[in-house]
Amino acid sequence: MFQRTHDSTFISRLKYMSLGVLVLQTTSLVLTMRYSRTLQGEGPRYLASSAVVLAELLKILICLLLVFYDHSFSFCVLNRVLKEEILNKPMETLKLAIPSGIYTLQNNLLYIALSNLDAATYQVTYQLKILTTALFSVSMLGKRLGLYQWLSLLILMTGIALVQVTRLNTPDKSITHHSCLHVFCPISR
Repeated sequence: MFQRTHDSTFISRLKYMSLGVLVLQTTSLVLTMRYSRTLQGEGPRYLASSAVVLAELLKILICLLLVFYDHSFSFCVLNRVLKEEILNKPMETLKLAIPSGIYTLQNNLLYIALSNLDAATYQVTYQLKILTTALFSVSMLGKRLGLYQWLSLLILMTGIALVQVTRLNTPDKSITHHSCLHVFCPISR
């Protein structure tokens, strides 16, 4: 009995600790990206596409290291696993090309958005993905949401609306001179 209570307490603490780390990581990522994109200095800024490619290469390296670790640090087994999962399943690999291309486009657009919006507006507006995912899950997949989930979505939607209304009423030209069209359609500039 004591062990079960101890395990549930540990799992509860782990949940809240994971939530805290996720909030800290997401917030620091946005603030760091925003700072690096708006830093006034000599010379050109880095290309957003270069940052995206380097981040993806780092993720691939970490995944390879984890697979390598999972298979007792054996290069032969790592080679066999990669061949079986990637080369021997070309259709499965191709199916991942479309979402990965869209993900790459999304990451590039994130850098453009952070270059044109303040961090708070970006962060709150970016959370719209949760709302759209929930609405598509309900309408297309037939998923049912509970009362607390709908309430959470309502609070999120209210927060997004308040930030956007505040942003429109702000006389500070550094915030309001970029329209949403410029954020999502940078070619129109």
